[in-house]
Amino acid sequence: MRLASDPMLEHVSESPPDSSEPDGGPLLGDRYRLDEVLGRGGMATVHRAHDVLLGRDVAVKVFPAVHADADDLLRNRAEIRVLATLSHPGLVTLHDAGTVHGDDGSEQVYLVMELVAGPTLAERLRDGALDVDQTARVGRDVASALATVHERDIIHRDIKPANILLTSADALDTTRRRGEPAVKLADFGIARLADATRLTMTGMTLGTMSYLSPEQATGVELGPSSDVYGLGLVLLECATGRPAFTGTMAEVMTARLVTAPEVPLDLDPRLGDLLSRMTRIDPQERPDAGEVAHGMAAILAGSTGETLVLPVAETQATADPTPAETRVAPAAAPAGEPGTQTAAVPTPGRWARSTRTALVGGAVVLLAGGTLLISQLAGGGGTTPTDPPSYPAVEGAVGEALTTLQKSVEP
Repeated sequence: MRLASDPMLEHVSESPPDSSEPDGGPLLGDRYRLDEVLGRGGMATVHRAHDVLLGRDVAVKVFPAVHADADDLLRNRAEIRVLATLSHPGLVTLHDAGTVHGDDGSEQVYLVMELVAGPTLAERLRDGALDVDQTARVGRDVASALATVHERDIIHRDIKPANILLTSADALDTTRRRGEPAVKLADFGIARLADATRLTMTGMTLGTMSYLSPEQATGVELGPSSDVYGLGLVLLECATGRPAFTGTMAEVMTARLVTAPEVPLDLDPRLGDLLSRMTRIDPQERPDAGEVAHGMAAILAGSTGETLVLPVAETQATADPTPAETRVAPAAAPAGEPGTQTAAVPTPGRWARSTRTALVGGAVVLLAGGTLLISQLAGGGGTTPTDPPSYPAVEGAVGEALTTLQKSVEP
């Protein structure tokens, strides 16, 4: 299968009259002149570029050249399909897409997206923690975008500070105009339809380690609540200035399976309660993205007096008979009471008992695997050591579990 045969990926833009090499630089797709690199990841490189046809600056995401039957190419095509179906002020807009064909039969996909002027949230957090209002702005905008994404049965799967873009350098410090987001959610490179076939090997985990949900850490089926958990970890880092889970890979992976992240007691109680519910281990106990958006909007409305209007999904009927296209966020619900439900897709009921069992089983497997690996390394690849092996110290619940497992496998 050749990617270029898919109309979604054909270069559909008209080439400019003279597109050879304006300003001494080659054009991508006879239209886009690539400038400096804005970001580089394991799957693609993002450039600032200039659209010589429309005379505007854009961001161009260029994937590595691969052959037409490679899984990477299928994943790239999937990202284009995902982005092409989405429209929301809090999502980075896809303008164009195309392919470059190599002489060796390889194909290189590129995406042309809106250029967001501000830094990433990861860059902003290098300057320290955010205050309550700033954290709530991030939460409101990302959750509102996720509500739209989830309504289309799409899961982002990689919610992290580097994938959240500030619309300007001071976007979190100013009162936003009605409906204007302070941040935008980017990079749907590993997103997939909720019921789609995986494009990776069975059991392979995609996502950034520090922000994985318990479901992702164990490789079980994902629902929209996985994104809510990831956003909860991001917002907790915004509020505290440090990641919720730290340590070695094994510690980071297993900690979230046995305990919820610690929410500081001195955090604003409205924000703290919402973050606690977002980061519960059981996916069914988390609020949906729409509820999170309304909760964050209520925090802002109560503290700053901002008038906040959240979009209502076009294809989802609501119980509110008001004919308006938008709905003003309600006041925050008292602790322990359910918040206002919105158009985000609810977590499927099939999550219940089977998922909890899978998470517990996954924790045991990860812990046992870590202990076995340590034992093998200490034992010289299977030979019985003369002296008792020395294991690294691990604190907390994970350390206690590892100690128990260690004793159970020692002769």
